[in-house]
Amino acid sequence: MINKAELARLVEQIESEHQFSGAVLIVQDGEVLFERAYGFASTQLGVANTLDTKFHIASLSKMFIAMAAMILTERGQLQLDQQPAAYLSELSTLDEGITLHHLLSHTSGIHDIYEIPDLRFEMQRLKHEQGSLLTYLAQLPQDFAPGAKWNYSSSGYLLLGYIMERVTGLAYRDLMRRYVLDPLGMADTGLDTPHVVNPGRAYGHEMKDGTLFNAENDRLSEFEGPGELYSTVRDLKKWCDALLTAPLVSPQTLALIFKT
Repeated sequence: MINKAELARLVEQIESEHQFSGAVLIVQDGEVLFERAYGFASTQLGVANTLDTKFHIASLSKMFIAMAAMILTERGQLQLDQQPAAYLSELSTLDEGITLHHLLSHTSGIHDIYEIPDLRFEMQRLKHEQGSLLTYLAQLPQDFAPGAKWNYSSSGYLLLGYIMERVTGLAYRDLMRRYVLDPLGMADTGLDTPHVVNPGRAYGHEMKDGTLFNAENDRLSEFEGPGELYSTVRDLKKWCDALLTAPLVSPQTLALIFKT
């Protein structure tokens, strides 16, 4: 068992040396060993972080998308060996060898949208022209043949979000809540739309040359399609507990999440 006093000392050292701002909750064998919040949810307004502060969790959101996909697979609404176009005709432009499993496992070969140069400008232009993020994703370059290798790509998970919307008839925020968040009691987790007032959500900060600045929103935030989530450390503990005990899907289905 980790020494709690030593653990507290180490976290305090990190906070002191690196100006850490956020919330920490450490659990071992079901026992909470350490929990504390540091810094400010808004440095500008002097609002301190708490253990219930909501944070943008960026690509941690992929875990929840994967779980929703596994739930729909177990219920027979998705098949991992099917082509995306079988569920969403707008994706008929994709390589015919791509399957849902490729999207989940970062092996589709679809170019990662976050590697597009000047992506923020691209999204602003697309919004101004009343374009569709789905169409934009469907036309991204193919970097390698499906299954040929592994390369991290957010594009595949965005496409999965759109596919699940079509299959369930629910908006992304609603399907995530119905299939994953509500069953786990994760009331403080949801779609992070930065243009909407969300009480308790921390404002992002970044350090430049030793000075804190307000961080910009995610580069895809112009569109409210399948996107990244916000959460709290206490809600993420509920998620970790669920992932280890697999209450939402069978152990066999859960294992598919980790299969490349």
